[in-house]
Amino acid sequence: MGLVSRRGLFLGLSSAAATSVLGVKASATVARSLTLEALVRSSSRISVVTALASESHFEELGRRRRVVTDTRVRVEEAIAKGESVESELMVRTLGGSVGRLGELVHGQAHLALGEPCVAFLLRGPDGLHYVNGMAQGHYPLTQGNVKRLLQSRDLGEVLQAEGSAVRTLVGSELGAAATRIRALSKKQ
Repeated sequence: MGLVSRRGLFLGLSSAAATSVLGVKASATVARSLTLEALVRSSSRISVVTALASESHFEELGRRRRVVTDTRVRVEEAIAKGESVESELMVRTLGGSVGRLGELVHGQAHLALGEPCVAFLLRGPDGLHYVNGMAQGHYPLTQGNVKRLLQSRDLGEVLQAEGSAVRTLVGSELGAAATRIRALSKKQ
């Protein structure tokens, strides 16, 4: 094996530095868009929730051992379809960390502890709730007096985004978004 010349080392380090400085962030997660109407129609509950505690563990899914995270959330406000008066729910998402092992599921909603969000939820046969549409059914709220819906941080590229729930809701004031969601829920 030959020795590296100073010039070769300099060129290699220069190109690596240029790539890291001038590089563009790539995203490999692509999701087919959901309209707000479809998201509302297929959800069993739409609420403002705040994550209180979470625990990750292994679960057998599709004959494979996977990491899931169960998050206990407090229901701050029922927006639509919340027939029961439960003040707390258990929401399961895919991925998480167990010991030194972590599993990342791209496009999955991330319920951050202590941060309120609008969540479109499905109730599973196991009694747990799941975020409908993964990250397309999760909208963190801004802090301050006027709460606005933000895009879920783990949402990748959305195909055919025009007319999608994400385009419709992101940036909306919470009250206006809730009014629109309730109106769509009553149509169904």
